[in-house]
Amino acid sequence: MRKSKTEKMVVTALLASFSYILILLDFSILPTFGWLKLDFSDVPILIGTFILGPLAGITIAFIRSTLNFMMSGADILSLIGNLTGFIASVIFLFPIYYMEKKESTNKNLLIGMGLSSFSLIVFMSIANYFVITPLYMSVLGMDFGIPIRDMVLFGIIPFNVIKCIAVNLVFFVTYKKLLPSIERKRRLI
Repeated sequence: MRKSKTEKMVVTALLASFSYILILLDFSILPTFGWLKLDFSDVPILIGTFILGPLAGITIAFIRSTLNFMMSGADILSLIGNLTGFIASVIFLFPIYYMEKKESTNKNLLIGMGLSSFSLIVFMSIANYFVITPLYMSVLGMDFGIPIRDMVLFGIIPFNVIKCIAVNLVFFVTYKKLLPSIERKRRLI
C-alpha cells in the first residue's frame, strides 16, 4: 500500500515550513563576505527527497524559497537570492538521492554527498562569475571593490565548500537517526 496524497501533502508542507524557519536562522561564516550566509534549510529538503522522492524535494525547496521571497519584501534582490537558492537546492539534492537510491549504503550516500557538493560548487562558481554577481552589481549599482574573479575565488568557492560540508554533516547524522523509523513506517504502510 502506498502513502495517501493527503499524507504526502502534509509531510511536504511540514518540511517546507521547517525549511523556511531554518532559512531565517542564517549566519555569516566569512567576515570579508558577510552577505554570504550559511543556513541549514536544505536538510528538510533532502529528508523530504529521501522520504517522498525528488519531486517532493523540489516542491519543498520551491515553497521555502517562495515563502522567503514573500516574507522578505518581494523585491528584486530577494527574487535573485531566492531563485538562486532554489536552483542551488535542486542541484544539490539530485546526486545524493540517486546515488543512495542506486544502492542504500553509507558509501553511496557519501559518494552522492561528494557529487552534490562538487556540482553545487561548480554551478555556483560559474553562475556567480557570469550571472548572479553581475546582476546584483547592476541592480545595486555598486562595486564590491574587488574583481568578480577574486570574489568567486576567495568568497563564493570557500563559502560553498564550508556550506556543503556543514549541510552534508547535519543531513547525514539526521538521516541516519531517522532511517530506522522511516523503514518501520514503510513496512507498516
